[in-house]
Amino acid sequence: MRQLSPSLFVLLLISPLLLFGVAQKFDQTLLYTATILWIGALLGATLNFFQYGFSSSFRSMILERRTVGMRAIIVLLGVAILLFAPLLAIENIGNQNFTGFIRTLSLAVPIGAFVFGIGMQIGCGCTSGTLNRVGQIQALSFTTLFFMVVGGTLAAFTFEHWSTLPAVEPFAFQLQFGWILGLIVQMLLLAGLFLFLKNLETKHHQHSSKKYQPLFIIRGKHIYSHSFFLAAISLAILNASLLLISGTPWSISSIFPYWGSGLIDLLKLPLDWTFWDYSMENATRMNQGPLENTVSLTTMGVLIGAFLVSLLRPRVKVSINRNRLIGSVLGGTVMGFGAVMASGCNIGAFFSGIASGSLHGWVWLVFALLGNILGLAIRKRLI
Repeated sequence: MRQLSPSLFVLLLISPLLLFGVAQKFDQTLLYTATILWIGALLGATLNFFQYGFSSSFRSMILERRTVGMRAIIVLLGVAILLFAPLLAIENIGNQNFTGFIRTLSLAVPIGAFVFGIGMQIGCGCTSGTLNRVGQIQALSFTTLFFMVVGGTLAAFTFEHWSTLPAVEPFAFQLQFGWILGLIVQMLLLAGLFLFLKNLETKHHQHSSKKYQPLFIIRGKHIYSHSFFLAAISLAILNASLLLISGTPWSISSIFPYWGSGLIDLLKLPLDWTFWDYSMENATRMNQGPLENTVSLTTMGVLIGAFLVSLLRPRVKVSINRNRLIGSVLGGTVMGFGAVMASGCNIGAFFSGIASGSLHGWVWLVFALLGNILGLAIRKRLI
């Protein structure tokens, strides 16, 4: 399959805005729903087409000191912050309010992020990566996704036990320092991280035949971009488009209790989830239909987009053995539990959280990284 032409690449990225414009003009609810689903499909297609993943980026940095994936994440966050900032600053356009993911700094965030980080490596993928591989029809990832739903539902069931952990008020850079200074502080943090990652790889591989991998190279009039750089730009723009169109950024983890409650009803299990503390606190979302719930729509879209790319660019199927299956079950369960506990996964808490200016996204990163280190040690023995 040929690489995307620049014109097609740009057209795909702006296509949700074009669809949304048509939906607004003709006041078509169905077309609005299709637009949200289409954004999800483009997110899934991006992950699959560019073979980009968060867990693999963490793993490469920790084990090999290869940081191109992590540096792409820094670019992703920087672009997203710049795109989110004006929308969150103006707060609304007409009847559409813009709400970022600015969460309370509860002790549940670092604990959940640490647990999630362990699961990222045991289960061989984060939430977005698992959805991507389900779209690729990787059999093991179906198990991981199922147990993410189980873990997330367990977290919702035990909500009253961990939701009362010590907490401080939400902290957002733009609210504490003002929009301009808040942006500068965040960009300086990202720039410092980028330079650290660059130096880490350069020093570790200075005597290697395969030296530092740049995200892009300029040769004369031509710019050659690493696939991860293009993936980062795409994901940031699509997430900002989702914020503009739906009013909220990309998230995944809240879908686990939502789907779990559906399974409880479908299987007629003796559990009345409607009276759980989590369900009552999130009553609106938990009682929405699948085509009304933005998170459900984008998640289904990710699966569809990854699948469509797989039809054009099939991936090698990963074989299943006992240890991998155990890792999938354990990893999926702790990721689902940790994601709900931490108010999000690598997408909602980390990506969209930091893009929204929330400190809890940075806290999530630190503790998820520590969890990844432990998860890799367990993975080495298990898989």
